[in-house]
Amino acid sequence: MADEHAVLDYRAVLAAVPLPCWLLDEQLVVVAVSDALLALTGRSRDQLVGRPVADSFPTNPDQPGVVGPGGPLTDSVARALHSGATHVVPRMRHDIELPADSGTFVERWWSVTNSPLEDTKDTRLVLSTVADVTATVHDEERRRVHERREVELLEHAQRLESDLVVQQREMAVLSAAEAQVGRRLQGLAFVALELAAADSVEELTDLIVVRGVAAMGCDGGGVAVRDDQDQVVRLTITDTRREGQRLRQEMPTSTRLPSVVAAVVPEPIYLGNRDEGLAWGEEMQLVYATSGCDAWASLPLLAEGRLLGSLTVSWVEPRAFTLDEKELLAAFAAQCAQALQRIQARQAEREATMSSRLLSESLQRSLLTDPAQPAHLQLVARYLPAAREAYVGGDWYDSFALPDGDTMLVIGDVAGHDRLATASMAQVRGVLRGVAHSLDGSPAEVLTGLDHALRDLDVDALATAVLARVERDLQAEVEGDRTTVTRSLRWSNAGHPPPILLTADGQGELLVSEPELLLGLLPGTARTDHRLVMEPGMTLLLYTDGLVERRGESLTQGLEWLRHRVQALANLPLGSLCDALLGELPTDAEDDVALLAIRCNPVDDSGELPTFVRSAVDAPDDRADRADSELRAPTPARRSDVSLVLPPDVGAVRRARSFVQQHCRQAGYLIATTETVVLLTSETVTNAFIHGRSEARLRLIMRTDRIRVEVGDDNSRHPLRAERQDDALDGRGLDILDLLSTSWGVSDDVAGKVVWFEVAPEQ
Repeated sequence: MADEHAVLDYRAVLAAVPLPCWLLDEQLVVVAVSDALLALTGRSRDQLVGRPVADSFPTNPDQPGVVGPGGPLTDSVARALHSGATHVVPRMRHDIELPADSGTFVERWWSVTNSPLEDTKDTRLVLSTVADVTATVHDEERRRVHERREVELLEHAQRLESDLVVQQREMAVLSAAEAQVGRRLQGLAFVALELAAADSVEELTDLIVVRGVAAMGCDGGGVAVRDDQDQVVRLTITDTRREGQRLRQEMPTSTRLPSVVAAVVPEPIYLGNRDEGLAWGEEMQLVYATSGCDAWASLPLLAEGRLLGSLTVSWVEPRAFTLDEKELLAAFAAQCAQALQRIQARQAEREATMSSRLLSESLQRSLLTDPAQPAHLQLVARYLPAAREAYVGGDWYDSFALPDGDTMLVIGDVAGHDRLATASMAQVRGVLRGVAHSLDGSPAEVLTGLDHALRDLDVDALATAVLARVERDLQAEVEGDRTTVTRSLRWSNAGHPPPILLTADGQGELLVSEPELLLGLLPGTARTDHRLVMEPGMTLLLYTDGLVERRGESLTQGLEWLRHRVQALANLPLGSLCDALLGELPTDAEDDVALLAIRCNPVDDSGELPTFVRSAVDAPDDRADRADSELRAPTPARRSDVSLVLPPDVGAVRRARSFVQQHCRQAGYLIATTETVVLLTSETVTNAFIHGRSEARLRLIMRTDRIRVEVGDDNSRHPLRAERQDDALDGRGLDILDLLSTSWGVSDDVAGKVVWFEVAPEQ
């Protein structure tokens, strides 16, 4: 046991030392500790003094022991005591349990300096100074990792530099070939984009045999398209050495030529030289004699397992087809096949849609006969199908004379937008005519009778309608040498949009009444008649809801728009007024539209109704200038630059004519000038639909000295004058433009082309 006074002295010294240290005996029992060590280790003095170090600081099970026998601390203390000199352990890991007895160990690295102390008698003590070097160890490790990464990056960079040198040498050897391949791939990329935009088989074949063949570095090529119905293939071939001259021919599928065989048998054909070609078939003798090409390749155009035709390319010089070249040709053939399939599917869909549309519209129009034309009324009817696949619906109009000479007018809409609605409309229309003739009642009575008849005849239809009766009880008032005649109009409304009355002075009024039920709901429902007196010059407009319903707008807004437009167009002749209203409908209208317009004619000074009466806009104030005035259109000038987009349907040309006619008349051009512009517009728009295969963009520019019409479409090819051809602008159309226009031409634009013409107005 150490001298008590000596130990107390050491303890007093340790209490005053600011360093973390402790006093150990030779068995590593803690004799005394400094306050700094207690703070560093998170222990109390009672937990350390008098206890072996191994008990106070147990070893982490995951780490080797350093405080037990044979450990670095035990070895260092033994060395210091044995040598009588200080021994240092620069770095040792001993994880510390924090907090004590928690079982949780925190990584710690220590630097320990053990100094032997002289003591009395036989007690030997060691002063052990401890430093926590964990942060230093971690910093050094991070630095070593960083240095190691720098070395690795440097080695990697050196390897890359070496590889780049090798690659540069290889690129120098292959630069010419790769430049050629790059140009071909770039050319094929542009061709692929154009193929995706092609809209017809003719356009596709032109792209392939001209642009595609040239992009692949071939000297010639062709596309064969199968026609399974006629058992032929239609071949378009070109020779790029002869300014891309194209030859089109039709051959039976039994023809023994590579382009035909590849279109029948789905296997590629590669003929690298003349000997291979002649060995393939004797038909190749004529091909070699006329083409000047030695190497040929024909690949089938396959899309979703269907053989559509073949792609054929040729070269002047013999060649050995490499695997890469075959893969490139196969990839291009696959792109061509996909484009051809898309175009054929679209054309078939268009043909089916157009056929269905024409059939449906013909059916619809066959049911909508021309309205009756009583001497005392001017009636105009219009029907416009919806811009949708159905194209037909339940809208209808009718006008017929009653036994007593009165005229019955009707506008209606059967629910639905398909052929079933058209069939229901035909039933309702026919039943209405029968009820009106047999009942000879007021409009309300006729509608009630119609409701009962539809129920009794089991006609399953819901319909809205306005039924009006123009009565012949004319009331004449003589003012000087002029006779004014008024007529009675009675009508009843079954859930339909209200009629619009346009007074003689151009004021528009909605004939709104209390809403009544649709036809087909409750046959016993009482209905109401309304009456007004129609004076000369008044116009009544009956219409279906497709004219006023707009996406994003309420019905009230649509009705108010219609009232304002009718009022603004009051000076137009009745037919032009109807055409102008239809011309302002959006191109994507979702509903069909029926119009029935009635204008009261004046009578002559004898009191008799005239057989022909001009509209108010055509009637001049000065009778002496009547003959000249009849040749002129209304004079108020409106917009001088107007546009209209026309979808490719059967009614678009008529809308284009109506649009141009309306605006030319409003601008005050003579009728002769207007008719010339309308004729040329009709020819140009028709050509845009036939050859442009897109919507037509019509622009009308009106000036004092000239009228200019521009018609744009998506086809960039300019119209060509063809001998012995008499269709649209490819023949007769160009002659008409030359004959009637002041000047005309074609200009390119981003979307395609614009065909324009100008006409000098007659004075």
